[in-house]
Amino acid sequence: MTSFKTQPRSLLPQEFAVILRNTGWIIFWIQITLAVISGAILVFALGDPNFNLKANNFMSGSGLLFAFGGLITLMLGVYWAFRYTRLAEELSTFEEGIHPKKSAVIKLLEQGLTINTVGIILTLLGVEAVVGVLIAKSLTQVEGLTVYNASQLIEPLDMLVIQANINTIFAQFIGIILPFRLTNRLSHH
Repeated sequence: MTSFKTQPRSLLPQEFAVILRNTGWIIFWIQITLAVISGAILVFALGDPNFNLKANNFMSGSGLLFAFGGLITLMLGVYWAFRYTRLAEELSTFEEGIHPKKSAVIKLLEQGLTINTVGIILTLLGVEAVVGVLIAKSLTQVEGLTVYNASQLIEPLDMLVIQANINTIFAQFIGIILPFRLTNRLSHH
């Protein structure tokens, strides 16, 4: 029985350099855009005196701490995406001393995967804590009664903080999935 699967041909270093450069710029721009948006939301939330999640609550405090940790890790991922573009320039040269080895390329891609994975974990911990606080608030609200404590209300800004975390997770996911495909392709050739 014949198989219809064909093995992809090996890429030349210059072809891989073009793919790596394009991938690096795609990751860079997606991550920097979402990091700026998420960072602005989180900074705005901390500066708002009516922001409910910054009350002296361990869960909400740790949630914001993890959210900022994920954001800082995302910024490191942005830097790493930029490094992909620089590595691509080195790969496209024909000079023997500058041209990096395949193992060095795979190592750099794996480091980027690790950075973004750690970032996703931190951000997921943050969003879990924030959502937990909001669920607790929603469960303690009684319909039809006057609320005497404003910190019991779920505000639109609370939801924006969740959106900021989701933006950060999406950006880090992009920083994982694209380099993973490249690493996979390099490892099999």
